[in-house]
Amino acid sequence: MSKNNRRFDLSDRLIHFFRDLDLEKSDAPPTPEDWGYASVVEDWKMPAFFLLRHAVRQGRLWATWSVRGGRRTIYGPRPAVCFTEMPIAAYIEASEVRAAAGEAMGTCALVLPKPAVFGAGARPVIYALSSDAWPSGTDGERSFAPSALPRHEQYRYVAYDPTKSTLDWTHEREWRWPLDTAPYQEDEHGIPPSSCDDLPGLDLDQPSMHGLGLIVGNERQADKIIHDILTKVDRNDIAESHYSFIIVRDDIPDWEALRGHAEMEEALYDSLIDLGQFFSVKKGAAQKQYDALHALAAQIEAKTAPPGPEHFHETGGCWLWLKDNRHPLVRALIRLDAIAINNNGRYLVELPEFDDHRPLRQRQT
Repeated sequence: MSKNNRRFDLSDRLIHFFRDLDLEKSDAPPTPEDWGYASVVEDWKMPAFFLLRHAVRQGRLWATWSVRGGRRTIYGPRPAVCFTEMPIAAYIEASEVRAAAGEAMGTCALVLPKPAVFGAGARPVIYALSSDAWPSGTDGERSFAPSALPRHEQYRYVAYDPTKSTLDWTHEREWRWPLDTAPYQEDEHGIPPSSCDDLPGLDLDQPSMHGLGLIVGNERQADKIIHDILTKVDRNDIAESHYSFIIVRDDIPDWEALRGHAEMEEALYDSLIDLGQFFSVKKGAAQKQYDALHALAAQIEAKTAPPGPEHFHETGGCWLWLKDNRHPLVRALIRLDAIAINNNGRYLVELPEFDDHRPLRQRQT
């Protein structure tokens, strides 16, 4: 950031906030049946924190048409991902006030480095045009004549005319990233793709996005996000320092004190994510934990009675699922490359000490 931009009202970051999603409402974007690993959907309503975790897990922000009142608010042929340029302190103050008033603004958010998002193709929106041109189309695509605004720039347009309407979104200081690939295709029945992997968007895991941050409500949410980030690091999806900080709103009661640039940077420093402790296990110590685990498995096998008539002869693989990816045993096994992380983000250990000839049910219990 240049010295002239070190002001309380400017920021070198962009924010993408999440709001609660109700799939029964007409404004809801198309969603897949399969949301990907560790993302089980059992209701029509999805909290903003669930959507934040899903974006981190999948490493993608979906591009949408941002439908409001049954109409697209993204113009032209390309859907987009929206951001605000508000400084973090200003965003948190505004989001809490607007969320409390029932407005469509969430308090959970991703914070992205502005140069990286610009490099990926995002640009500030255009509030109104110099001409009196008006978009056409109400059902489906809404667009301007190319003579008024080139089609490849129309995603940037936001309606604004204070002489004729009270509609005013300039306070959001919005940026948008357009989807350059083909949007997803619905089938002949209007159903979107069944897998979230088929919904395109902005790649959060690309190395250029290094320095991402998150805003959550409380320490419990921060703890869950750390689990998600560590899983991605262990899977080699991202580098150890790809996510830089987590701001917990409950931990900072006075946001007005952080309006200054220096004060905000100090708060971010205090919120840094330190994953180094999870990758500092010495090989010798890790080997001892590995040996102890497999010795215990051998003892269990030796003490377990042979299968009886009540056991069906079920075949199949059986692994030990370790749920806490920060546990010292898990970190030791990671150090020795002795644990696998499957497509569902589960940490699985194979225990060859258990007799493969035992029925699957007995091995599982």
